[in-house]
Amino acid sequence: MIASRRAACDVHAGDWAVVLPVVIAFLARCRATADPNAISQARRDDRHITSLAPPEFRLAQSLLNTRDPIKYWNNRHGHYEANGLHRICWARTAGIPAVPVWFDNTTARPPSDAVLLQRGEPSH
Repeated sequence: MIASRRAACDVHAGDWAVVLPVVIAFLARCRATADPNAISQARRDDRHITSLAPPEFRLAQSLLNTRDPIKYWNNRHGHYEANGLHRICWARTAGIPAVPVWFDNTTARPPSDAVLLQRGEPSH
């Protein structure tokens, strides 16, 4: 039932297996210290993203949204919390084991096995 709800979602119904390599390649070209506004503009201009079919384009845009990125942090009880749970849940039902998250100085340090997708020091 959850997979059918994901397929009906107008933002996250795209093919995650198609979108994630495009998103990962895009992030690999961004500096970790890049201004979020510059990243936001670059995602709108990137030909690999803009050439995606409409469902995949919307999904890529949502995963690269610098105004509402997926973030995680330690709460005051020492437990991880995250926003973007809708995107995370949809990724899990699509069989995707990992999605890009935003990391900055207000966010908990990524686990040691996390793959940093942006080059340079993880400050954004």
